[in-house]
Amino acid sequence: MDCREFREKHFAFVDDTLSGIEIVGLQMHLNECESCARQDAIIRRSLLAFRNLPRIEPSADFSERLHRRLEEVKAADTAAAAHAGRSRRFATAVAVTSVVMLGYIAISLRQVDSSRPLMLPPVVASLPESSPVAMTAPGPEMVTAGPAGLPIWTAAMFAEQAPVHFASVDLTLVRDTR
Repeated sequence: MDCREFREKHFAFVDDTLSGIEIVGLQMHLNECESCARQDAIIRRSLLAFRNLPRIEPSADFSERLHRRLEEVKAADTAAAAHAGRSRRFATAVAVTSVVMLGYIAISLRQVDSSRPLMLPPVVASLPESSPVAMTAPGPEMVTAGPAGLPIWTAAMFAEQAPVHFASVDLTLVRDTR
């Protein structure tokens, strides 16, 4: 007999519901296998401790309190079922209203004359007034950003000016003549 088979039959072995041949096989395995013998000892000690616990006796009015509590729970369940019924009716009303509104929208969309093409107003594009932007050497506000550990501000300031230079109409740059 192997350990897997022992574990499968162990509860029947403890309950003494096996045939004599199987009991002998399990006892022989217990003599040979230390791990299964330890498991058997632990389970048998646990059962012995459980069987020796004092019997728990309910109080004299236990039955009466139990029935009263069951009636309270039954009343609460009835109230919850009534509330659930109201919730279902509300959900049904919302669903019916939604279907009616979708039908109204569908009918309204069918009334739109789709035979004529949709005409949008024309879009007029114009060039912005160009003003030459002077390209200057970095000022103190840009130079101080470097040592302060914030080089991103310098890059952000240059990036902010870049579109103006690229969008210039005449593509000429005015140099600072300082």
